[in-house]
Amino acid sequence: MKYYSEEETRELRQAFEEQVLNWTRVTKKKMFGCPCYKANEKLFAFLVTNGIVITKLQPSDREELANEHQTSYFQAGKKTVKNWLKLPIKNLEQLDAIMPFVKKSYEEALLE
Repeated sequence: MKYYSEEETRELRQAFEEQVLNWTRVTKKKMFGCPCYKANEKLFAFLVTNGIVITKLQPSDREELANEHQTSYFQAGKKTVKNWLKLPIKNLEQLDAIMPFVKKSYEEALLE
């Protein structure tokens, strides 16, 4: 199963990286065939085709994000990862709206 297409997601990736790669201790690595972003070697977000997966939110933040945006759980093959929220991103305005949650995930990763 292919999770990421650079052709379809290049603009989103570039806009996302303009922000997160400037944050302290952020590194980029390819995992699952996707560009993944870590803080202190802890995964806090990764891109999928036309979307993003946020991995380190507290339960209250996951609930708030799900109430404000369309979300689903990340599917890794047949396994559902319920702590990882997947959000479709159709335009860069949507990316701006979810960046505060990406920042919270990043901050949680720094604490681990």
